Amino acid sequence: MLTVYRRDNGHLVPNQPGDCEGAFWMDLYQPSREEEQRVEQHLGIEVPTREEMREVESSSALYREREATFVTVRVVQRDTALQPRLVSITLVITGSVFLTIRYDEPKSFRQFVSRARKENSVFNSPSSAMLCLLETIVDRAADILEEIGEKLDPISLEIFSQNAGSMKTIAAADLGRVLKKIGENGDLTSRVRESLHSVKRAVPFLGMNRAESEEVRTRLKTLSRDVQSLLEHDNFLQTQIQFLLDSNLGLISIQQNAIMKSLSVAAVVFLPPTLVGSIYGMNFEHLPELHWRYGYFYALALMLASSLGPFLYFRAKRWL
Repeated sequence: MLTVYRRDNGHLVPNQPGDCEGAFWMDLYQPSREEEQRVEQHLGIEVPTREEMREVESSSALYREREATFVTVRVVQRDTALQPRLVSITLVITGSVFLTIRYDEPKSFRQFVSRARKENSVFNSPSSAMLCLLETIVDRAADILEEIGEKLDPISLEIFSQNAGSMKTIAAADLGRVLKKIGENGDLTSRVRESLHSVKRAVPFLGMNRAESEEVRTRLKTLSRDVQSLLEHDNFLQTQIQFLLDSNLGLISIQQNAIMKSLSVAAVVFLPPTLVGSIYGMNFEHLPELHWRYGYFYALALMLASSLGPFLYFRAKRWL
């Protein structure tokens, strides 16, 4: 789908469908080949394919072609039924036109569209529109990192509760569920980090090619500082997630060791009675206590005493 916006006193107004005259921003969303050819003919550029947009090397994500500047960034998208994933959006500036090429609709892009349609939004140039989109992507990444930090607090409290009763509850809880939560947050954090790195690579490239005004240079510097601070916060969250992951795995290991210890103790406790029962279960003809009147009760008492001895020993050693 091709959507064209023209600029009216700094504000963006949508054109009629198929009308490219006076275009300021052209948005290609899951374009057909016919729409791509129309844009290529109007702007005199070659629209990158979806496969080319997925390439991660800098030479494919950041380049100039004639007078056009191409920047591809990775954006976090979270669908309700799918796991978080990274999608690619290519931003192009050629002449007085800002072009976006995308095959998905992440929340940050929807926020940018809403922001662009407001009456108080003013875009002085295609570079300012591109910067506004990049700033929206970074703002969305900051929101996600803040959300991750809020989710990690209850997980930490659940694992490291200082209340003795709570610790007993934790010992019997489904730590696999906690492990899944930690893994989900770790996966999302790594995707946000990759998205921020794609923006970080784009900032110096734009500074060399599209910093045509003092306003653009100032916004690029501010954007670079914001990205760097968010990357540092992302590092902190990843360290915290790794710590929670190790702690949770440690608790799981302690649980498994406790189960194995209980089984080992049970085997040792019941080994002597089994031995006594095996001896008196022999079918030899001349077994000494075979015709003894109190032999049965004697064997029971011997089995009880032989099992009670190891149990009391383990309790004295505090192994139980």
